[in-house]
Amino acid sequence: MGLKRIFVAASFVFCFVMGFGVNRFVHNYLGINVVTFIKSPLASWRFHKRDWDSFRELQYTQDTGSVHFHRNIETILLPLSVDGSRLSDAYPVPKMGGAITVVGSTVIILDRLGSLYRYDLKTSSFGLLPGIPRLPNNLEAYLVQRPGPPINLAEAPNDNDLRARDITFLPDRKELAVVYDKFDERVGKLRTVVSIIPFDVATLTAPGAWQDIFSGDPFLYGGITSGAGLLAYRGEGKLYLTIGDHYVVNPKVSEDDSTTFGKTIEINLQTHSWRQYTKGHRNQEGLTFLKSGQLLSTEHGPYGGDELNIITEGKDYGWPNVTLGTDYNRYDWPSGMSLTGSHAGYEAPLFAWVPSIAASQLIEVNNFDPRWDGDLLVGSLKASSLYRLRLESGRVLYSERIWIGERIRDLAQTDDGIIVLWTDDSELLFVTIDEDMLAVNRRTPNVLRSAILDDKCLGCHHFGSTNPTDFAPSLSNLLNRPIASDTFSYSAALRSKQSLGHWTPALLSEFLSDPFKFASGTNMLPLKISPEDIKDIVDILVRASDNSTGPVQSQGERRTDLK
Repeated sequence: MGLKRIFVAASFVFCFVMGFGVNRFVHNYLGINVVTFIKSPLASWRFHKRDWDSFRELQYTQDTGSVHFHRNIETILLPLSVDGSRLSDAYPVPKMGGAITVVGSTVIILDRLGSLYRYDLKTSSFGLLPGIPRLPNNLEAYLVQRPGPPINLAEAPNDNDLRARDITFLPDRKELAVVYDKFDERVGKLRTVVSIIPFDVATLTAPGAWQDIFSGDPFLYGGITSGAGLLAYRGEGKLYLTIGDHYVVNPKVSEDDSTTFGKTIEINLQTHSWRQYTKGHRNQEGLTFLKSGQLLSTEHGPYGGDELNIITEGKDYGWPNVTLGTDYNRYDWPSGMSLTGSHAGYEAPLFAWVPSIAASQLIEVNNFDPRWDGDLLVGSLKASSLYRLRLESGRVLYSERIWIGERIRDLAQTDDGIIVLWTDDSELLFVTIDEDMLAVNRRTPNVLRSAILDDKCLGCHHFGSTNPTDFAPSLSNLLNRPIASDTFSYSAALRSKQSLGHWTPALLSEFLSDPFKFASGTNMLPLKISPEDIKDIVDILVRASDNSTGPVQSQGERRTDLK
């Protein structure tokens, strides 16, 4: 009996030691705990096979002229995977502008000059849509009569020439609706026009012709970029349209009920009649209905003051009498009727961005992940980012900036929840959840499992590329980088140490021991850790550097290999 107890005790100790050893091995080799490995073995294996210890995937986005690229993006609540294809790699297209809409397993693309394309979600391929007539924008007549020398609009800056603005599918009516600039030969000017056409979802063809259902007031060529032109539809036979002020501030056309400029328009699809819905707008570049029935828009301010507005019938949003921004290169807004930076006396925005981000289209996230479902995603042009806004009790609880590195013109979602972005570089970016990374539940690469690193470094620093949303530079590939050399905005104190060359284990140890002594005026706070901990951190960062990768690049940069 005594021998049996001894054997059981010895077996227990052996299993404990082996379990501890296995857990240590899995920690060190895969960067996860053994429970996670048991729960998600395939995810753990795929995660490790990415070769995270070289950091190539996190540091570089290559654009070699191929039609596909991939990148990983971390957000606060979810790891994302972004796959992209570029229309201009398949067809010659005018970049800047355009829009998308999702119809079943097809993304329909409208380019800036009104041509239509398709992207098949099943085959991941682009194609033409020869079964849909050309958009009747009178492009040829415009090219003949426009002032100035002959021009190729596909290669021209988009500030002063016509464009197609938005496209949406009306599922209950089986129609496509498009808003675009149309040249009116009678007056020699452009108009914002909405046209609809019957659409066969099965064949991706139009068994009819384009029919104009709305035509706005004529405007001169110079007001293209403040033309708005976004559509929103939720059924009930009503289509909603935004029209910008076309840079006409004096007279104050956005406040004038006799003109279509600076308005939200409601179009009756049965009678093709329309009415003014709201006024006082500058340039609404996003428009969407929430599941609750609320209509939201994004709107460009001048220098500061981009807005997120709840669009309510009959309301006046104040432009150009009020704005949360200022005139360019000034500290006031000359056309204002209230204190500079105040929105008093008019419908206030739900949220505003100061400085401006050039907000574009927005969607309410659905069927993506419970952590994000119900949140707003707002695209941006100037900021090259997505903004995830959490709405709670009628207010924006917080805004998370998600750096994409591309000018995001339009957003949509597929039936199975994939988020689709359309960029000014004619890219379709497909955003999904990185299920493997989420299952492994690790933000950092496998070689970096360290309690001291988690506790002392990763509260500010990160691994992967450095982008404008980061508060501290990347630790990726640190031993291959000259001091203060990547895309992060370093303090003058640390930049003064660039003459020391690359980081070495000795220089890192010296810096971590006393950051202020190493670079007086640095933003790095003292860590208050032991020499042993400093050695552990340096050893880990040495292991995390790969001599073949070169310096860290931002997600917005691309390496192009010439062949």
